[in-house]
Amino acid sequence: MKTLTSALDTGRLAHAYLFSGPRGSGKTSAAKILARCIECVNGPTSHPDNTCENCRAILEGTALDVLEIDAASNRGIDEIRALRDAVKFAPASMRSKVYIIDEAHMLTKEGANAFLKTLEEPPEWAVFILATTAPESLPPTILSRCQRYAFRRIAIPTMIARMREIAGAEGITIDDAALAAIAYRADGGLRDALTMLEQVAAFASGPVDAAVVDAAFGTTGHAFARALRDAALDGDAAGALRIIDEASDGGADMPGLIRSTIAEFRHLLVARVNPELLSRDLSEEDARIATERAAAVPQGRLVRALRLLGDALAAARGSGNARLELESAVLRFTLQTEDPTLEALGARVAALEGGAPAVVPAVRREAPTAKVEVPQPTPAVDPVAAAAPLPEPEPVAAPAPPAATADEGPPKELSLQKLRSLWQSIRTRAEEVRPSLNAPLSRATLEEFDGSTLVIRVPAPPLADVVKGNLATLTSAIEKVTGRALRVRVVGGSGAPPPADVAPERGGEPVSDGEAGLLDYALKTLPSST
Repeated sequence: MKTLTSALDTGRLAHAYLFSGPRGSGKTSAAKILARCIECVNGPTSHPDNTCENCRAILEGTALDVLEIDAASNRGIDEIRALRDAVKFAPASMRSKVYIIDEAHMLTKEGANAFLKTLEEPPEWAVFILATTAPESLPPTILSRCQRYAFRRIAIPTMIARMREIAGAEGITIDDAALAAIAYRADGGLRDALTMLEQVAAFASGPVDAAVVDAAFGTTGHAFARALRDAALDGDAAGALRIIDEASDGGADMPGLIRSTIAEFRHLLVARVNPELLSRDLSEEDARIATERAAAVPQGRLVRALRLLGDALAAARGSGNARLELESAVLRFTLQTEDPTLEALGARVAALEGGAPAVVPAVRREAPTAKVEVPQPTPAVDPVAAAAPLPEPEPVAAPAPPAATADEGPPKELSLQKLRSLWQSIRTRAEEVRPSLNAPLSRATLEEFDGSTLVIRVPAPPLADVVKGNLATLTSAIEKVTGRALRVRVVGGSGAPPPADVAPERGGEPVSDGEAGLLDYALKTLPSST
């Protein structure tokens, strides 16, 4: 920390410091190092020698003038009064009295108020170092009297390098994959990582690899999330459901699994935009694999996956059934060709415009009894993908016209069908300005268009009110996408059912537009075992 280094070298020390950050990020250790910097015989200095009498006493924990107080067990007003009385006495043998107050946020309201007076007018020889994981829990009056330093989560490569160094010194044989597995479990806390390294070394009877780490601590949501991501991108709906089932049987937290899967898709999206940003969140090998995998996935598919999973996480908080929401989101993503929603239709149109082959769901079906002629694929479709087994043929409505590209400019003529094909782009622009429009617009349907006025129906009246309150934002988004200023009228209620070209039928049975209906359809059509 440049500020602390300069203060120590110039002797301009403050009387109170606040170190905040996640657990295991080195706050208390940094406080002890700062104490040595202050009390070193050659100090104050930013480079204590660690050999003088004062430094050795602090390292051994025998220094009378450096006191470490656990605020979690000394949090009341009586303990703080005793501290306030002790501060008045001069140091016994060192130049200052350093008080390290760990878990400072655990102080009671009365204890914090009693401590405030000492912090306002401390003796010239007193230095207070507060360490906490929740600085927002401290009173503002205390925060305003401390120099604050924020500690960040430790990067995955840094943790791996440190564990490799310690393992070599301790004679522990462990490979990089196992070190990465421990680092991911530690979630940025080096202390947790070192504790797990010690535990797995005691657990193993020989060399330690990733399988041994899983055996010692159980399979994490990280491993399930990565497998789920790959199954979804490969269009393997049955495999995706099997992974979710295995994760549930293994006791994995379903909301946590959704968040982990979102993180995996986010890594791929970051890899497409700027792979260098993965250096903190992934090991070197995992970052390389993510970059290679991302190169074969269109950016639009990654964005759609993040949107579906984000909606699933939000819905899980209200429904209480996170597993169903996750399964629904994954099936909507993998069964894109069978999803009748406007969002899925827009994704298929975008894939065709980009020349990317459509992902055929890896679902086994019985051969149809009647011979059905299948139309030949267009030149934009990859011949290899066209030769793959196709799902059971179904009536195909006339395709919606493609959305306008940047080269073509906004469409000159608008129709209700064109507006529906552009709806996803309109939603994206509007939600970038007003994130609160995400839920209302996800349920909205474009009902009528007479050439100048667009009628949008939102089923739930409260959500319709949200859209009406942000009508200017929505109108601006429509103008930016279509190039025309339209009048927008928002109506509430269920209204008429969607047109046939928006919700096709399979085998004469209507397809439900809801997640539960899609999941029910998938469970009926997927094989019972794989």
